[in-house]
Amino acid sequence: MPRQFKVTVNGREYDVSVLELTAGQPAPSSPPPAAAAGAAPAAGSAAPAAAAAPVAAAAAAAGDGDVVAGMGGTVVEVNVKVGQTVAAGDRLMVLEAMKMKTPVMATRAGQVTRVLVAAGDPIEGGQPLLTIA
Repeated sequence: MPRQFKVTVNGREYDVSVLELTAGQPAPSSPPPAAAAGAAPAAGSAAPAAAAAPVAAAAAAAGDGDVVAGMGGTVVEVNVKVGQTVAAGDRLMVLEAMKMKTPVMATRAGQVTRVLVAAGDPIEGGQPLLTIA
């Protein structure tokens, strides 16, 4: 039976449902209906749940050439723009999580065809940030 918890992330409260598994018990093959639709946020924080669905869809839609976030956090700087040519190892942007800044470097050379985030945007791990073709 799922247990209900209230979790605060970056000052926003979320109501979550957690299914506790015991050793040797298989995990369910699909999430409970409430989890599949996105758990309802606590009163006064409707925006985070609404924003979570597009982020999850974007992460699932990462394609060839997409540079994805290695962690969740906030975009601090975007150092490239659409049409710019980059080399492998060039700094594309800087992410911040828990007051630690992490550069995002190009893993291949090419031309930036899409920039999907801007400075100040919150991001999730696995979310596409930009595309290099």
